[in-house]
Amino acid sequence: MFRFKHFLFSILILLAGALLTACGNQQKQTQPVNKLALVKSGQGHQARVWYHFSQDQTQVTRNSAVNGIFILKNGKATTYMLPTGKNKVTLRQVSKMPTPTLLKWAKNQDRKAFQTGVSAQQTKVKDSIDGIKTDLKRLQASKSDPTQVKALQQYLKINEAIHDNPSNYAAPSAYPLTANQQARGEQFGLKLYPVKTVQYGDANVIMASELSLSNYTFNKRIQPTHIDGHYYGGYSSTVNDDHYLILTRVTKHTRIVYDQQKTAGVSKPTAAE
Repeated sequence: MFRFKHFLFSILILLAGALLTACGNQQKQTQPVNKLALVKSGQGHQARVWYHFSQDQTQVTRNSAVNGIFILKNGKATTYMLPTGKNKVTLRQVSKMPTPTLLKWAKNQDRKAFQTGVSAQQTKVKDSIDGIKTDLKRLQASKSDPTQVKALQQYLKINEAIHDNPSNYAAPSAYPLTANQQARGEQFGLKLYPVKTVQYGDANVIMASELSLSNYTFNKRIQPTHIDGHYYGGYSSTVNDDHYLILTRVTKHTRIVYDQQKTAGVSKPTAAE
Protein backbone atom coordinates (compact mmCIF):
# COMPACT_ATOMS: atom_id res chain seq x y z
CA MET A 1 0.00 0.00 0.00
CA PHE A 2 2.84 2.40 0.90
CA ARG A 3 4.51 1.73 -2.44
CA PHE A 4 1.28 2.45 -4.29
CA LYS A 5 0.86 5.82 -2.53
CA HIS A 6 4.46 6.72 -3.29
CA PHE A 7 3.98 5.81 -6.98
CA LEU A 8 0.76 7.89 -7.18
CA PHE A 9 2.47 10.87 -5.55
CA SER A 10 5.29 10.68 -8.13
CA ILE A 11 2.77 10.71 -10.99
CA LEU A 12 1.06 13.79 -9.53
CA ILE A 13 4.40 15.62 -9.34
CA LEU A 14 5.17 14.79 -12.98
CA LEU A 15 1.73 15.97 -14.10
CA ALA A 16 2.10 19.22 -12.16
CA GLY A 17 5.50 19.82 -13.75
CA ALA A 18 4.10 19.20 -17.21
CA LEU A 19 1.27 21.64 -16.57
CA LEU A 20 3.67 24.34 -15.37
CA THR A 21 5.87 23.83 -18.43
CA ALA A 22 2.86 24.08 -20.73
CA CYS A 23 1.75 27.29 -19.01
CA GLY A 24 5.25 28.71 -19.37
CA ASN A 25 5.36 27.88 -23.06
CA GLN A 26 1.94 29.43 -23.53
CA GLN A 27 3.12 32.64 -21.84
CA LYS A 28 6.13 32.77 -24.17
CA GLN A 29 3.92 32.30 -27.19
CA THR A 30 1.50 35.03 -26.12
CA GLN A 31 4.23 37.58 -25.30
CA PRO A 32 2.98 40.87 -26.84
CA VAL A 33 4.99 42.25 -29.76
CA ASN A 34 5.75 45.96 -29.81
CA LYS A 35 5.90 47.41 -33.34
CA LEU A 36 8.40 50.19 -33.88
CA ALA A 37 8.86 52.54 -36.85
CA LEU A 38 11.44 55.33 -36.93
CA VAL A 39 9.30 58.43 -37.56
CA LYS A 40 6.49 57.10 -35.41
CA SER A 41 8.95 56.58 -32.55
CA GLY A 42 9.78 60.29 -32.58
CA GLN A 43 6.27 61.68 -32.19
CA GLY A 44 6.11 61.60 -28.39
CA HIS A 45 7.45 63.87 -25.66
CA GLN A 46 10.05 61.32 -24.53
CA ALA A 47 13.31 61.37 -26.47
CA ARG A 48 14.10 58.35 -28.62
CA VAL A 49 17.79 57.82 -29.43
CA TRP A 50 18.88 56.37 -32.78
CA TYR A 51 22.50 55.66 -33.73
CA HIS A 52 23.98 56.06 -37.22
CA PHE A 53 26.73 53.80 -38.58
CA SER A 54 28.67 54.03 -41.83
CA GLN A 55 30.92 51.03 -42.34
CA ASP A 56 32.23 48.40 -44.74
CA GLN A 57 30.54 45.45 -43.04
CA THR A 58 26.89 44.53 -42.66
CA GLN A 59 26.92 43.62 -38.98
CA VAL A 60 27.18 46.08 -36.10
CA THR A 61 29.22 44.95 -33.10
CA ARG A 62 29.92 46.55 -29.75
CA ASN A 63 33.15 47.94 -31.23
CA SER A 64 31.48 49.50 -34.27
CA ALA A 65 32.02 53.26 -34.56
CA VAL A 66 28.97 55.48 -34.10
CA ASN A 67 29.39 58.57 -36.27
CA GLY A 68 26.12 60.30 -35.41
CA ILE A 69 23.27 60.30 -32.90
CA PHE A 70 19.71 61.27 -33.77
CA ILE A 71 17.46 62.49 -30.96
CA LEU A 72 13.81 62.19 -32.02
CA LYS A 73 11.18 64.05 -30.02
CA ASN A 74 7.88 65.88 -30.65
CA GLY A 75 8.02 65.20 -34.39
CA LYS A 76 11.50 66.69 -34.78
CA ALA A 77 15.04 65.38 -35.03
CA THR A 78 18.33 66.74 -33.74
CA THR A 79 21.65 65.40 -35.02
CA TYR A 80 24.75 65.19 -32.87
CA MET A 81 27.93 64.29 -34.72
CA LEU A 82 30.59 62.18 -32.99
CA PRO A 83 34.37 62.30 -33.52
CA THR A 84 35.89 59.80 -35.93
CA GLY A 85 39.38 58.49 -36.58
CA LYS A 86 41.54 58.03 -33.50
CA ASN A 87 38.86 59.62 -31.34
CA LYS A 88 35.99 57.44 -32.60
CA VAL A 89 33.14 56.49 -30.28
CA THR A 90 31.98 52.87 -30.17
CA LEU A 91 28.52 51.47 -29.54
CA ARG A 92 29.81 49.93 -26.34
CA GLN A 93 30.69 53.38 -24.98
CA VAL A 94 27.32 54.98 -25.66
CA SER A 95 25.28 51.93 -24.62
CA LYS A 96 26.33 52.38 -21.00
CA MET A 97 24.79 55.85 -20.68
CA PRO A 98 21.22 56.60 -19.57
CA THR A 99 19.42 58.94 -21.98
CA PRO A 100 19.75 62.17 -19.89
CA THR A 101 23.50 61.61 -19.51
CA LEU A 102 23.82 60.72 -23.20
CA LEU A 103 22.14 63.97 -24.28
CA LYS A 104 24.52 66.15 -22.26
CA TRP A 105 27.50 64.12 -23.43
CA ALA A 106 26.40 64.25 -27.09
CA LYS A 107 26.32 68.06 -27.04
CA ASN A 108 29.96 68.17 -25.98
CA GLN A 109 30.92 65.48 -28.47
CA ASP A 110 29.30 67.41 -31.33
CA ARG A 111 31.54 70.38 -30.62
CA LYS A 112 34.56 68.07 -30.37
CA ALA A 113 33.62 66.42 -33.69
CA PHE A 114 33.52 69.86 -35.32
CA GLN A 115 36.91 70.81 -33.90
CA THR A 116 38.59 67.55 -34.94
CA GLY A 117 36.94 67.82 -38.34
CA VAL A 118 38.31 71.32 -38.83
CA SER A 119 41.78 70.17 -37.79
CA ALA A 120 41.66 67.29 -40.28
CA GLN A 121 40.63 69.63 -43.11
CA GLN A 122 43.28 72.16 -42.16
CA THR A 123 45.91 69.42 -42.37
CA LYS A 124 44.79 68.63 -45.92
CA VAL A 125 44.85 72.30 -46.91
CA LYS A 126 48.27 72.71 -45.30
CA ASP A 127 49.61 69.91 -47.48
CA SER A 128 48.16 71.72 -50.50
CA ILE A 129 49.78 74.99 -49.39
CA ASP A 130 53.17 73.32 -49.04
CA GLY A 131 52.85 71.90 -52.55
CA ILE A 132 51.87 75.28 -54.00
CA LYS A 133 54.83 76.97 -52.33
CA THR A 134 57.19 74.37 -53.79
CA ASP A 135 55.76 74.87 -57.28
CA LEU A 136 55.91 78.64 -56.86
CA LYS A 137 59.59 78.56 -55.94
CA ARG A 138 60.30 76.37 -58.94
CA LEU A 139 58.48 78.73 -61.31
CA GLN A 140 60.18 81.79 -59.88
CA ALA A 141 63.60 80.16 -60.07
CA SER A 142 63.06 79.22 -63.71
CA LYS A 143 61.79 82.71 -64.50
CA SER A 144 58.56 81.33 -65.93
CA ASP A 145 55.72 83.33 -67.39
CA PRO A 146 54.76 86.04 -64.83
CA THR A 147 51.09 85.28 -65.51
CA GLN A 148 51.54 81.72 -64.25
CA VAL A 149 53.40 82.94 -61.19
CA LYS A 150 50.69 85.49 -60.41
CA ALA A 151 47.94 82.88 -60.82
CA LEU A 152 49.74 80.48 -58.48
CA GLN A 153 50.28 83.25 -55.93
CA GLN A 154 46.56 83.98 -55.98
CA TYR A 155 45.80 80.27 -55.56
CA LEU A 156 48.16 80.23 -52.56
CA LYS A 157 46.29 83.13 -50.94
CA ILE A 158 42.97 81.32 -51.41
CA ASN A 159 44.26 78.18 -49.71
CA GLU A 160 45.79 80.18 -46.88
CA ALA A 161 42.45 81.91 -46.35
CA ILE A 162 40.67 78.54 -46.27
CA HIS A 163 43.17 77.22 -43.72
CA ASP A 164 43.08 80.26 -41.44
CA ASN A 165 39.38 81.11 -41.51
CA PRO A 166 37.15 78.08 -40.88
CA SER A 167 33.51 78.73 -40.05
CA ASN A 168 32.44 79.10 -36.43
CA TYR A 169 30.84 76.22 -34.57
CA ALA A 170 27.04 76.21 -34.49
CA ALA A 171 25.16 74.12 -31.93
CA PRO A 172 22.74 71.50 -33.36
CA SER A 173 19.16 72.60 -33.89
CA ALA A 174 16.01 70.53 -34.36
CA TYR A 175 14.46 70.03 -37.79
CA PRO A 176 11.20 68.38 -38.93
CA LEU A 177 11.22 64.59 -38.76
CA THR A 178 10.11 63.29 -42.16
CA ALA A 179 10.24 60.17 -44.32
CA ASN A 180 9.18 59.04 -47.76
CA GLN A 181 7.59 55.65 -48.26
CA GLN A 182 9.12 53.55 -51.01
CA ALA A 183 7.91 50.40 -52.73
CA ARG A 184 10.79 48.56 -51.08
CA GLY A 185 11.80 50.43 -47.98
CA GLU A 186 11.79 53.97 -46.67
CA GLN A 187 13.79 57.17 -47.13
CA PHE A 188 14.34 59.21 -43.98
CA GLY A 189 14.76 62.98 -43.87
CA LEU A 190 17.55 62.73 -41.32
CA LYS A 191 20.69 64.83 -41.66
CA LEU A 192 24.38 64.49 -40.87
CA TYR A 193 26.87 67.35 -40.62
CA PRO A 194 30.42 66.19 -41.50
CA VAL A 195 33.10 68.90 -41.68
CA LYS A 196 34.34 69.53 -45.22
CA THR A 197 35.88 72.24 -47.38
CA VAL A 198 32.94 73.48 -49.45
CA GLN A 199 32.01 76.33 -51.75
CA TYR A 200 30.25 78.99 -49.72
CA GLY A 201 29.30 82.11 -51.65
CA ASP A 202 32.34 83.20 -53.59
CA ALA A 203 34.84 81.37 -51.39
CA ASN A 204 35.77 77.92 -50.18
CA VAL A 205 35.26 77.47 -46.45
CA ILE A 206 35.93 74.71 -43.92
CA MET A 207 32.52 74.11 -42.38
CA ALA A 208 29.97 71.56 -41.21
CA SER A 209 28.32 70.58 -44.47
CA GLU A 210 24.75 69.27 -44.35
CA LEU A 211 24.37 65.75 -45.72
CA SER A 212 20.79 64.56 -46.12
CA LEU A 213 20.01 60.85 -45.86
CA SER A 214 16.85 61.30 -47.93
CA ASN A 215 18.64 59.93 -51.01
CA TYR A 216 19.32 56.59 -49.32
CA THR A 217 16.60 53.95 -49.40
CA PHE A 218 16.72 51.86 -46.24
CA ASN A 219 15.34 48.67 -47.70
CA LYS A 220 16.27 46.21 -44.98
CA ARG A 221 14.74 46.02 -41.52
CA ILE A 222 17.00 44.82 -38.75
CA GLN A 223 14.98 42.89 -36.20
CA PRO A 224 16.16 42.80 -32.55
CA THR A 225 19.82 41.79 -32.43
CA HIS A 226 21.63 41.12 -29.18
CA ILE A 227 24.77 43.26 -28.91
CA ASP A 228 26.82 43.63 -25.73
CA GLY A 229 23.97 43.02 -23.31
CA HIS A 230 21.26 44.96 -25.16
CA TYR A 231 18.91 44.47 -28.10
CA TYR A 232 19.03 46.82 -31.10
CA GLY A 233 16.79 47.10 -34.12
CA GLY A 234 16.45 49.43 -37.08
CA TYR A 235 17.19 49.78 -40.77
CA SER A 236 20.08 49.48 -43.22
CA SER A 237 20.95 50.66 -46.71
CA THR A 238 23.77 49.37 -48.89
CA VAL A 239 25.39 51.46 -51.63
CA ASN A 240 28.15 49.63 -53.50
CA ASP A 241 30.28 48.22 -50.66
CA ASP A 242 29.25 50.81 -48.07
CA HIS A 243 26.68 49.96 -45.42
CA TYR A 244 24.61 52.60 -43.64
CA LEU A 245 22.65 51.55 -40.56
CA ILE A 246 20.31 53.35 -38.16
CA LEU A 247 19.70 51.47 -34.91
CA THR A 248 17.88 52.10 -31.65
CA ARG A 249 17.71 50.12 -28.44
CA VAL A 250 14.65 47.85 -28.28
CA THR A 251 13.31 44.88 -26.37
CA LYS A 252 13.63 41.29 -27.52
CA HIS A 253 9.95 41.25 -28.54
CA THR A 254 10.03 44.40 -30.69
CA ARG A 255 9.15 44.15 -34.36
CA ILE A 256 10.71 46.77 -36.64
CA VAL A 257 8.26 48.00 -39.30
CA TYR A 258 8.15 50.80 -41.86
CA ASP A 259 6.20 53.99 -41.19
CA GLN A 260 2.66 54.41 -42.44
CA GLN A 261 1.34 57.44 -44.35
CA LYS A 262 -0.97 58.31 -41.47
CA THR A 263 2.09 59.17 -39.38
CA ALA A 264 2.87 62.91 -39.38
CA GLY A 265 5.75 63.74 -41.72
CA VAL A 266 5.51 60.54 -43.79
CA SER A 267 4.75 61.04 -47.49
CA LYS A 268 3.72 58.74 -50.31
CA PRO A 269 6.17 56.92 -52.58
CA THR A 270 7.80 59.03 -55.27
CA ALA A 271 6.65 58.71 -58.86
CA ALA A 272 9.82 56.81 -59.77
CA GLU A 273 8.89 54.07 -57.35
